[in-house]
Order: sequence, then C-alpha cells, then structure tokens
Amino acid sequence: MAATDEKLVHVNSPVPLRERNQRNGMKSIFSIDVEDWYHILDLPSTPDLEKWDSLPSVVEKDFLKLLDVLEEKQVHVTCFFLGWVARKFPHLVREASARGHEIGSHGFAHRLVYAMTPDEFAQDLRLSKSILEDILRKPVFGYRTSGFSVTEETPWFFEKIVEAGYTYDSSVFPAPRGHGGMKSNHLGPYVIETKSGRLLEFPITVTKIAGKALCFFGGGYLRLAPYSVIRNMTRKVLAEKRPVIFYVHPREIDPNHPRLAMGFMRRFKSYVNLGTTEGKIRRLAGDFSLTSFENFISEYYDQVENQNV
Repeated sequence: MAATDEKLVHVNSPVPLRERNQRNGMKSIFSIDVEDWYHILDLPSTPDLEKWDSLPSVVEKDFLKLLDVLEEKQVHVTCFFLGWVARKFPHLVREASARGHEIGSHGFAHRLVYAMTPDEFAQDLRLSKSILEDILRKPVFGYRTSGFSVTEETPWFFEKIVEAGYTYDSSVFPAPRGHGGMKSNHLGPYVIETKSGRLLEFPITVTKIAGKALCFFGGGYLRLAPYSVIRNMTRKVLAEKRPVIFYVHPREIDPNHPRLAMGFMRRFKSYVNLGTTEGKIRRLAGDFSLTSFENFISEYYDQVENQNV
C-alpha cells in the first residue's frame, strides 16, 4: 500500500482468525450505508448540503423496510449512518440499535476524502461520531468513508480516524474504481499502525478473476451481477478464509426513488437492477451466515491481548 511510504502508517500481517472458528465456517459481514437518494457522489447534479433539507426524502421508509427484511431473516448488521441523516432522523439510529444492529459512522457531509484537507476530514469525522454518540449514549467504533475515497494521496486518512476515536475502518477499496480505489496486497482484514495507535482495516471484498480484482458484493456490482455469480464468488472468498463484506444503500431496494440527472454510463451504474436488490439480500441471508463488524470482531479476533482493537 503506497501510503506506507509516507511513514505515517505501517501495515501488519493479516489478522489471524481463531482456530475454533475456522472449523465452524467463516461468517460474512453485511453493512448498510445509510444515506438518501440525493447523496450520489461527484455529479454536477448532486445538490449541495445547504439544499438537502428542502428535498423530498426516501431514506426513512427505505431504511425501515430494509430493517424489516433483516429482522425476518434474524440477521444483525452494521449501519454506517451519515451524520447529517442521523441528526435529521435520530429515531432511525435508535430503531436500528434497538433491533440489535451495530451503528457506525459514514461521516457527516458525504464528501470525498481526497477533496478535503486533513483538518476538514478530522472535523467531519468528529462531528458525525459526536452526533451518533449523543443519540445512542454509547461509543461508536466503526467508520466508512464516502465513496471508498481513501487513496494513495491521502496517507493521513488512517491516523485521523484513530485520533477521532474509531477502532476499525472499512473504507479501502483494493481495486481501481471511479473515485477512490487504493492499491493493496491485503484483501482480508489487517492491522494498520499509525502514530496515534492501531486501526483494524476491513477492505471491501474483491476476488481475483484471471488476475484482475473484481467486486460482486455491493452497490452497482451487487445489482448488476446475477445471483448465481454472487453466490459462487462468495463461496470462493470464504474458501480463501476471508469474510465477504456486503454493502447496500437503502435507496437500492426502492426502484421508484427519485433520480439525479447524469450521463448514460453513470445512470446505468447508479440505477441498474434496483428491482433485484431486495431479493438478493433475502437469498444471501438464507444462503450464508451474515453478521455485523462488531460481532465479527468479537467472535473471531483476540481484541485486547493480540490486536488492541
């Protein structure tokens, strides 16, 4: 990972799994990035934060429906809340927590990391964490950045997360993509050492096909791929002793949500196969053992003595 050249972070070996759980079969992690239909990044039509309050919202009904689907399947997941959404809809944070889901931070203003200064990023990190912890009255440990936009040009990213009080992150996308994407040889969870302390990193899951790293497990990738391919690729990753990290947005189970103006290719990536997402989630919950980051860490890793996370 190129960021190690900056001497701000050091990547340890991949985190070892406990032997007893390897024999019982690997679990996968399911996560929700809780944001609204107008939070699609990096478009001329994406509204500024000042306009968000005036726009119609679908996040409440879509998120609650998603929670109902997960409750039917008796699955507990991680909900990475955009701080702005949490502040406007605090009852959604409380409802998700009351149903047994973990609450994590998705930042406050849904800005790309590489478009912020280190200080701006630190302020965004702390504001979102403060909002969530005020609502929950308990600590928030997990973070995921907007658009997986950590890159080699943001080597301060991990240290700022640790300084803000988070203990794990799931922002690295270890393959090229439209925005973000970070070269890394670590495809499973690993520990990052920063000047401010350790951070457990869960990179977004990719698997190599003909030498190329590909994702089938979230967003447009999940919507585009046939379920049989997603199932087979999930089995392939699990056989490699890595958890699969699935991610969705509430709007992705709502084919009728409002649309932003965009070009053909971006429209295809943003809105393809919206009608398939809910069914795929139900099938994943039936075919695989899904859990939250919090529960995965607790079940699979020695948190204090070995990794201090």
